[in-house]
Amino acid sequence: MDSFLPRYDDPIVSILLLLGIIFVVALLSYAYSIWKQEQSAKELMGFIKNFDSNECLLDTQNLQFEESMKKPLFLLALSYKKSGEYSKAISLYLYLLKHTKDSSILSSLAFAYFKAGFLQRARDVYLEIISKKPRNKEALYMLEFIYEKLNDYENALDALNVLEAQDEEVSALKLHLKYQEINKSFLSKEEKFEKLEKLLENSGRYRADIVRKLFILEPKKAWRYYEEEYFEKLIDILDKLDKDSIDLDIIAKQVSLKQLFFIKGFIETCENTSGIWALDILSAAKSCGVQSGELKFIYTCKKCKNSYPLPFSRCPNCHRVYSFNIGVEIEQKREKSDYSLQ
Repeated sequence: MDSFLPRYDDPIVSILLLLGIIFVVALLSYAYSIWKQEQSAKELMGFIKNFDSNECLLDTQNLQFEESMKKPLFLLALSYKKSGEYSKAISLYLYLLKHTKDSSILSSLAFAYFKAGFLQRARDVYLEIISKKPRNKEALYMLEFIYEKLNDYENALDALNVLEAQDEEVSALKLHLKYQEINKSFLSKEEKFEKLEKLLENSGRYRADIVRKLFILEPKKAWRYYEEEYFEKLIDILDKLDKDSIDLDIIAKQVSLKQLFFIKGFIETCENTSGIWALDILSAAKSCGVQSGELKFIYTCKKCKNSYPLPFSRCPNCHRVYSFNIGVEIEQKREKSDYSLQ
């Protein structure tokens, strides 16, 4: 009988034992993956129960789900989102999450909540995404933006630190965040000016943007930080200064400044040209006694190329910070209306 069974020291025994261990480990691993999927599905269902969709415009309560409906419904939700009907998109995303348990839909739901103005709900969904994928850059960027809008600058900075640890370039966002914290504080203009002066020390290539903020707060003091290469970044701010806020000594050293304030009537003569088309035209026209034109400014995002009539800290479309170029045009002079630059 013993001749039919392998001895314990036979190599066949070792091979069979190894195959048995591999089979048991594979079986346990498969069982664990199934259990993990079920747990994730339960967690997802528990999470989306926190979001009441009664305010949504679509009635999905009586809509019977079939697997073939997943892609058409997702595309329909995307269409609603692009057309600005965020409530309908949210309703469909929640419906899909409930029936498919597909956590990849969470990012679409979060963005729809964000665009609809439900910032805290969007924050909660993005936090859920981060809990599953802590290195998700898109979710971290959106969290920083949402925390900024909620004036929660500490958590916004934490999100940027995580991105920085992933070698993301976030220096502009950090600078912008510090400015927003100063600007929205209850400090006096003088105190805000002092804090912004300190920001200049580490502002790097965004120094002109901080000088721009200084001119908005205290133009008389801001002239000490003015440099000739900042002119195109500040032209709209300088154009709105009154005569008491200008520095004639600095103006006398730069042709473009002389032209600008000659057009405004703050200085009497300007014989040279700056090469800036709109300034050259208006300056020449005024020298001939024609004063019916004035400057008009268009703000174009360097990233998405969208244009706006007013300056912005973040592009309203792509949310990039310090991303606008100022285009200078000429328009018919009109009656001035007072509005704040802040």
